[in-house]
Amino acid sequence: MRSLLSPVLVVLVAANAWAGAGTRGFSNADVTGNYNWLAQGSAVVPNTPIAFPVVIIGTVFSDGQGTMQGTATVNLSRPGSGLTPGQPVALALTYEVAEDGTGQWFAAVNPNEPPSLLGSGAMVIGAHDEVYIVSTQPGRVLSTTAKKQKPPSGGFSNATLGGAWALTCHGALVTATEDALTPEIVPVAVIGLMTNGGDGTFSAAVTVNINGDVTPEAYTGETRVNSDGLVTATATSTEPVLLANLSGVVDNHHEFRAISTDPGRIVSCAFTAQERPDEDRDQRRRHAR
Repeated sequence: MRSLLSPVLVVLVAANAWAGAGTRGFSNADVTGNYNWLAQGSAVVPNTPIAFPVVIIGTVFSDGQGTMQGTATVNLSRPGSGLTPGQPVALALTYEVAEDGTGQWFAAVNPNEPPSLLGSGAMVIGAHDEVYIVSTQPGRVLSTTAKKQKPPSGGFSNATLGGAWALTCHGALVTATEDALTPEIVPVAVIGLMTNGGDGTFSAAVTVNINGDVTPEAYTGETRVNSDGLVTATATSTEPVLLANLSGVVDNHHEFRAISTDPGRIVSCAFTAQERPDEDRDQRRRHAR
C-alpha cells in the first residue's frame, strides 16, 4: 500500500505547487527593472472646459519596492505651461500594487514641478511585462502604457534599428489663434514604412491624414540610438515634413515608440519591425529552444 501511496502523494504535491504558482498574488516586486512608457491625452485648464493635447515619453527604473525614477520628454501645447516642446524632465514616482495586479501610482504633488503633469493614477499589470496607467488627478486625462525594456544581446546601438519598420502615428496639430486659450486643434494620423540602414540613416514613405485631407509624404533623415535605448530622429529631406524631429525609446528587438518634439505637433508613433508570418513563427521557435 505504501508503494502505491507515494506516487499519488508526489502527484498531489506537484499539482498543489502548480496551482499555487498560477494563483500567486501580485506585489510591488512584479514591477522591477527598466520600463519605457508613452503617455498621451490632454491637459485641462483649471476651472474651464478647455483641454490641450499632450504627449510624454520616457524611461524609468523601478526598484520593485514601490519607487521609480527616470527621465521623460514632453510635448505640451497648453499656453503658460512653462514647458517647451521636447523639454526633458526628471521623474520621481511611487506605486503600490495589490494582490490582484491593480494598483496606484503617485507623481510629484508640487504643481510647479514638471512631473506633476503625470499626476496620480490607477494602474493594472498586463501580460508580457506591460503596465497600463490612467490619470485620476484633476486636470489630466492621460493614458499610459509602460513596457519593460528588453535590450538585444549586444546592447542598444544604431544597428538596433536596422531593417524595415511599419509605423503608425496619431495625435493633433495645434495652431495658435488670437486667443491663446482657443487654438485650432485638428486630428492627424499617419501610416507608413521606414527603412533604416542600421548606420544612423533612414528613409520612409508615409500616408498622412490631417483632418480628412490625405497626402503622401517622403522622408529621409538620421537616427541615433544611445546605449540606454533612447532614440532621436531628424528628417533631413527638403520636402514639407509633418514630423521633422522625434524623441523615442526602444522597447525590445521588434518595437520602439516615439513622440514628435516639433512645436504644435502633439503626435505619438509606434514602430514595429516588419516580419513575414513564417519568419515570425521561426523566430518564436528559436526563442523557445
